[in-house]
Amino acid sequence: MMESTFTLLRVRGIPIGVHWSWLFVFAIVVWSLATALFPATYPDLEGSTYVAMALAAAAVFFASVLLHELGHALRGVREGVPIEGITLWLLGGVARLRGNPPSPPAEFRVAIYGPLVTLVLTAAFGAAALVGDRLDWPASFQGVVDYLARINGLLLAFNMVPALPLDGGRVLRSWLWHRQQSFAAATRSAARVGQAFGLMLIAIGLLGLFDGGGQGGIWFVFLGWFLLQAAQAEVTMAEVRRALAGRKVGEVMTPDPVVVPPDLPVSDLIDRVGQDRRFSSFPVVEGGRPVGLVSLRMAAALPRAERDARTVADIMKPLGELPTATPDQDVVDVLPKLEGDPSRAVVTDGDRLVGVVSGRDVLRAVEAGALTAPPERARRAGPLVWTVVVIALLVAGAALYHPPYVVIAPGEATDAAADVRIEGVPVTPVNGRYLLTSVRLSQPSALRVLVALLRPDREVLRLSEVVPRGVDPDRYADRQRDVFTESQMLAAVAAARSQGLPVSMTGNGVRVVAVLRGSPAADVLQVGDVIVAVDGQQVTDAARLAQTVSSRPAGTRFRLTFERGSERLEREVTTARLPQLAGGVGLGVSIDTRGLDVDLPFEVSFARRNVGGPSAGLAYALAIADMLAEQDYARGRVIATTGTIDAGGEVGPVGGVEQKAVAADDAGAAVFLVPAGEVEAAEDADARVHGVETLRQALDALSAA
Repeated sequence: MMESTFTLLRVRGIPIGVHWSWLFVFAIVVWSLATALFPATYPDLEGSTYVAMALAAAAVFFASVLLHELGHALRGVREGVPIEGITLWLLGGVARLRGNPPSPPAEFRVAIYGPLVTLVLTAAFGAAALVGDRLDWPASFQGVVDYLARINGLLLAFNMVPALPLDGGRVLRSWLWHRQQSFAAATRSAARVGQAFGLMLIAIGLLGLFDGGGQGGIWFVFLGWFLLQAAQAEVTMAEVRRALAGRKVGEVMTPDPVVVPPDLPVSDLIDRVGQDRRFSSFPVVEGGRPVGLVSLRMAAALPRAERDARTVADIMKPLGELPTATPDQDVVDVLPKLEGDPSRAVVTDGDRLVGVVSGRDVLRAVEAGALTAPPERARRAGPLVWTVVVIALLVAGAALYHPPYVVIAPGEATDAAADVRIEGVPVTPVNGRYLLTSVRLSQPSALRVLVALLRPDREVLRLSEVVPRGVDPDRYADRQRDVFTESQMLAAVAAARSQGLPVSMTGNGVRVVAVLRGSPAADVLQVGDVIVAVDGQQVTDAARLAQTVSSRPAGTRFRLTFERGSERLEREVTTARLPQLAGGVGLGVSIDTRGLDVDLPFEVSFARRNVGGPSAGLAYALAIADMLAEQDYARGRVIATTGTIDAGGEVGPVGGVEQKAVAADDAGAAVFLVPAGEVEAAEDADARVHGVETLRQALDALSAA
C-alpha cells in the first residue's frame, strides 16, 4: 500500500498526505509545461510568465486529483468502508480504503464518485475556457484554464477504462458482482481486463520507443507494469477474502500468547524469553491488562550497554499505537491492520488479553479455507458486456497510441498585411486583406488518424515523409522558422522590385536544413551540406534553387556541387514527386540561404515569427507590393494566397492546397491565388481561383478580377 511520506492536512478525519515520488512528478509536469506546451501554444510571452503558468496549472491539477480521491473517500465513509487516508504519489493519487464496500451498489457508488467530481471540474474549466475565449482573457490565464479543462478530461477518460484497478474497472466489477453473485469471480474477470489493458499499455510504450516516443514510451511501459501488478493484487485479495469468508478472529488467533511485564529488563527479554520461545514479539501485560507490545527487533536496536538498565516499558510500542481486534470480528476486516509494523494485532475481550493474530495465522487460515471452501458458483456475465469491454479497450488503446503518421488539416488564415510595417518610403494602407493560408500538422492518436482518413479535408502521411527521422523535432522546427523568416525577406525583395525600387541581395550558397528519409537526396546530401551550384550554374539563395528544381518534371537529373566541411563534392540527384506537403516535385530537402544579406530602400519589419516554412511568401509579397504601389490591388476584398516566392518574384509550389482552400473558404475569401501547377488541388474552393507563376501575374490577376 502506498503510504504518505508526510501529511498535509485532514478532511473529516481523513489524513491527506504526499509520497516523496509526487515531488518528482510535480517537477516534471512544471518543467514540461513551462518549456514545451505553453511556449508552443502561447508564443511571445516572457519566460517567467511560462513558469508562473506552469506552477499554477500543476498546483490546480493536483488539487483536482485530490478532489477526485476525496470523492471516493467521502463516499466510502458513507458506505461504511474505513478510510486510511489519501496519498498523492508518482501516478497521481490513491484513496486507501480498508476493505471493500459491502454490496455491488455500494461498490458502484464509491467507484463513480471520483469520476463524477472530475466530470464537474472538466465542465467548470471548459466553461471558463469558453468564456475566456469570448472575453479575450490574457493568454497566461487562458492557457492555464484550457490546460486544466483538457487534462481533467483526459484523466476522466483514462480512469473510466473498464480495467481493474481503475475506476472504470471497479464500476465493471460492481456490475459483474451483481450479475454473477460472486465478488471473487467478478474480481477475477475485471482483473483480467486490467491485465489486458496493462499489456496493451506496455505494447504501446514499446512501439513508442521504436517510433521515437522516447520518455513517453517509458512512461507507458511503467504504467502498464503497475496495472499488471495491481490487478493481480486485487485477485489475490479477493481469493483471500473468499477463503476467509465467515471466519472470526477468535478462530485463527494464537490464544494465550507468551506475555512479558513492563518492568522486565531488556537483557532478560533477549536472554530468557527471546531464546526460549518461537515468537519474535510479545504482548506487554500489567495487572492483567495489555499495555503494549515489544519485539526482539526493538530490543536489538538498543545498545548493549543499556540493555541491563532499560526495561521493556522503555522500548515497547504502547497499546494505543497498536492494531487491535476482538474475537468476534471478521478476519477480513482485520487484514488491513496487519500490513504495517508490527504485523501482529493484539486481540482483547474488554480489558482482557485473549490472544494475538499475525499474518502467519491468517495465511494458515487461508490455506485451510481454500481446501475446505465449497465450489464457487457464479453466473456467466454474458457476451454483451464483454463486447462492450473489448470495444472500450480498443478505443482506449487507439486513443493512447500515437503511430508514426502525420495528419495535415486546414490551419489558420491570417492577414499578412497586418504583420508588415514599412518605414522610409511613402506607403498606402491596404484596402482589404491578404490572407496567408496554412495547414496544421499533428501526430495524433491512432483513433484520430482513423477519423482523419474518413475526412476529405484531411491528409495522412508517414511521419518520415514530413519530418526527417533522426532530426531533433525542436531543432527542425527552429530551422523551419528560419525558412519562414527568409521567405518574408524574399517577399520584400520581390515586392520592391515589382514596383521598380532598387534592391541589393547576396547569398553564398544554399544550406541543407533537413533531409527526408527515402527521398532522392537521402543517399547524397546530409544536414549541413551547402549547395553552391546546379548543373554548373552558381546558386546563391534557397528560393532560386527551389524554383529551378520544381520547374522541371519528376525524373529530371541534376548535377549538384556542394560543400561538406572542407570538402567540395559533386553528385547527381534525380528528382521525384514528393508527398503533397513537400509541394510536388523536389529533392526531398529543407533548405535556407547561407549568408543572406538584403539591402532594401526602406525598413521593413514583421510581427509574425512563429510560423514555419516558405509558403507565406506570396501573401507577404502581395501585401508589401500593395502598400508600396499607388494602385489599390485589394479593392476591399479578402484575398487568400499560398505559394513560395523568390527574389525575382517567381511563385513556387507549396503543397497542402486542398486544406488551405478550406481555410480560405472559412475566412470568407473572394479570391484564392495559388501556384499555377496546383490549381487543380483548389478546384473545390468557393473563392475564385487563379493560378500564377510570378508576382507580376498575381498583381495583374487582382487588377483584372
